[in-house]
Amino acid sequence: MAKGNHSFTEQEIRKRFGAIIGHTVAEVDTAGVLTASAASRNKGRIGAVIEQSVLGYPADSDRRPDIVIDGQPWEVKATGLKEGARGGWCAKEPMSITAVAPEGIVTESFSTSAFWHKAERLLVVYYLYVRPGRGVKVEYAGFEFKGYDLHTWREVDRCRLEADWTTVREFVRTALKGDVDTEMPNLSTLINPQLLYLDTSPKWPNRPRFRLKASLVTQMARERLDDGLHMIPDQGGLSSMSELKAHLHGISDACAGQTLEELAAPFNLPIKTKSGRENKSLAEQVVVRLFTGHAGKISQVPLFAKAGIVFKTMTLTPTGGRTEDMKLTPSIDFDELCDPSVEFEDSSFAVPFIDSTMVVAVLEERYRNCPLHQCRFIGFNTLWLGTYLDAARALWDGMRGLIFRDGLVDAPVLKKDGTPRVTPKTGIPMTAPNWPKSRDGVLFVRGTGTDANDKPLTVNRVHMYRQNVWIKGKELAEQFGREPSI
Repeated sequence: MAKGNHSFTEQEIRKRFGAIIGHTVAEVDTAGVLTASAASRNKGRIGAVIEQSVLGYPADSDRRPDIVIDGQPWEVKATGLKEGARGGWCAKEPMSITAVAPEGIVTESFSTSAFWHKAERLLVVYYLYVRPGRGVKVEYAGFEFKGYDLHTWREVDRCRLEADWTTVREFVRTALKGDVDTEMPNLSTLINPQLLYLDTSPKWPNRPRFRLKASLVTQMARERLDDGLHMIPDQGGLSSMSELKAHLHGISDACAGQTLEELAAPFNLPIKTKSGRENKSLAEQVVVRLFTGHAGKISQVPLFAKAGIVFKTMTLTPTGGRTEDMKLTPSIDFDELCDPSVEFEDSSFAVPFIDSTMVVAVLEERYRNCPLHQCRFIGFNTLWLGTYLDAARALWDGMRGLIFRDGLVDAPVLKKDGTPRVTPKTGIPMTAPNWPKSRDGVLFVRGTGTDANDKPLTVNRVHMYRQNVWIKGKELAEQFGREPSI
């Protein structure tokens, strides 16, 4: 139930929020919210500007109430977007909704829950978050409002939210029957991997909150702001992680043992590109067809995009060994990494290890170094990247230690005999930053570029390729060797 007298018509809301698009937070701040000391550096002030300058709440309001639009309660949320490396929008962080209250949730149904009361109708205001550069404090006053969304949920999305919420409730019911302080920490480690759209944070004994995954918020923003967005029709029958795994299991049962060429044939997918090279996207194209029945990319599969599901292929040798390490995307944001004020948990570096599940199509070479289209499809496996959260934190700390203690150097890359390696294309001796390597742990850092002259990044006077976090291939081969394919 909405509090106060904050009632509007939809027309009034659209007029008020349409008027702020393209303007900065400071320009919209007619109520003087940002005049308080350091207020322009406090992201909570953006919400206060919306409350007082756009919606007209009194300045002494001690708590923002829900607003009423045409007789229905709505929750107001301001959320930051970043521009993706390849264009489009990317949510800066998950969207916090409400607390996971153990004593309350166990008696609730989804439709009457505190979570659904907050999340059913969301007035989301999007602003462009721009990091000013290394060593410069963020000034929220200069951020531009990009748009707003009177967001309600499609039935398929509502069902997925309900399935996630129910999974959490059932876990809490079980936890309360035992030692709460022993059981509740497992909410993050055991239950988050089972959720599609939600996660919970922070970890108990801190009181956890329901959050919409950053990937879901990203897709909400893209659907509202990106006119050129093209998605494959949603798989409406898949409402939970268990149903997704069952669907993948069915594909595995039907297709395991066939080569990619055999799987591609019914869809007339090309084995080679027009230039005659191997079609490196063949596995992705086959999987999208098998999973959805439509042509397209994994990034166009709504369930994968909203749930933050990362798709990868892994090819095993005929003896079951690894063939390659696995690169995670996007590349590392060094403005963020070099900013001492950024905490690991709030970083884009940590995002894949907090709320992402990897679906891996496991292939096997029929013979050593056989072409991709001749590899056999073995099946799918899933990997919760949260398994590597501690390793990711250690990697983050190790890289920052090199940066902040001036230990970063550009070291020669040597052959096994100790002689310098040379780039074949340019003849330039190879060098690389002394970031943690694959010999140092399951996660490591490696650069990617077209040639030795393609080094667009400079950190502590060291020029380098774009850098990514990688997972050691041997670890993945062992991981999937220990776990049966789904």
